[in-house]
Amino acid sequence: MSIRIKIPDELGRFCNGRHELDIEAATFDGIAARLIERFPDVGTRLLGGDGHLLSHLIVFHNGTSVPTARLTELAVAPNDELEIMFLASGG
Repeated sequence: MSIRIKIPDELGRFCNGRHELDIEAATFDGIAARLIERFPDVGTRLLGGDGHLLSHLIVFHNGTSVPTARLTELAVAPNDELEIMFLASGG
C-alpha cells in the first residue's frame, strides 16, 4: 500500500530535493525505515539514537497531529497522507 509523505524543505534536500514521496508501508515505523533506506542521510535528521522521532519534529496523519508517543502504534491505510513538519518555536 502506498502512503504519501510530505517532508519539509530542510529534510527534502537529503531526499534528492523531493518534498513529497510515495512509500509502501503499513505503520509509521515502516515508513521511517523505508525513507531512511532510500535516503540514508535523512536518518539522523529524522530519528534520534533511540529510534524515536526527534523532539523538534511533528507528524500529521491525514491532517491531524499525532502525539510522538503514539507514532509507534500508528497504522496507515492506502492513500493516507503523512506530513512531517518542524515545530515552531520562539517568543
